[in-house]
Amino acid sequence: MSWMDSWSRPSKSQATPAPFYLLPGGEATPYCHSCGRVISTRKTTTSAKNNTPVKYCSSRCRTQKPGKLDRELEKAFLKLLNAEEHTATEKKPANGKHKKGKNSKGDNRILVSCSAAEELVFGPNRTSMEEEHEETHSEDEIPHTSRPAQATSESRTSEEDMDLADILRDEMHVDGDVLARMSVRSGTRIRPAQSVSEVNGSVGGEKGRAEKIHETDEMLEKRKQGQKRAKEREMAKCAARRGVVFGFSVNEDGEKRLCEAVMSGKVVEPSFAKGDWAIRWRES
Repeated sequence: MSWMDSWSRPSKSQATPAPFYLLPGGEATPYCHSCGRVISTRKTTTSAKNNTPVKYCSSRCRTQKPGKLDRELEKAFLKLLNAEEHTATEKKPANGKHKKGKNSKGDNRILVSCSAAEELVFGPNRTSMEEEHEETHSEDEIPHTSRPAQATSESRTSEEDMDLADILRDEMHVDGDVLARMSVRSGTRIRPAQSVSEVNGSVGGEKGRAEKIHETDEMLEKRKQGQKRAKEREMAKCAARRGVVFGFSVNEDGEKRLCEAVMSGKVVEPSFAKGDWAIRWRES
């Protein structure tokens, strides 16, 4: 059975499939009302026995239904697709990596990337944590460079202290290979400590309690910021998928217009689109 038959996600080496709604009978393909991904056949067969149409792909999507922020993302996509944010779409590429709204060659339809709607809702002035970390390091290093040169006597004493510390460190150093051979000969296979071992901690198994890194406040803040960015990015992609499979409301009467997902210049199935893919209106 191929991955298309089992509705599983294609691997990195496999090509992203064409939209399922273009296949024969693809109009009846069930999609999740929260994330917009295709629902597996296992769930659809279970719901067929209960005579209840399935709406969500998982219990998580059932509990986390689209809210106010998700509707704001849908409105942002609608504005960009209708060129209402014309000035935003013609600005220079954000971070020098992508264009917010661009037309394909020979096609008048506006192509809106997921990152464009994400920046429109959550703000464009969001620097990455790596850039902030580099800025803090550069600020900390400025006072050290502006300090006057120390006296020659003090520099000599510091060099002597460093040499002495290196000598002591060399004497206390234990070769990891020798330690491993000794443990095998003695019959007790003891994994060397991470400070002594010459391999990564993940290779030798789980780290001990004393070897685990304690999370600092800076590391915790960095992790939270990364999780927040990832959540916002996924919310934008979910809104784009819903626009492809269910459409966006274009007027007050509730009339909806469907979109199509474009990745690397090709129309693909939004459930398996990867990277910073984009959407545009379907040809009527």
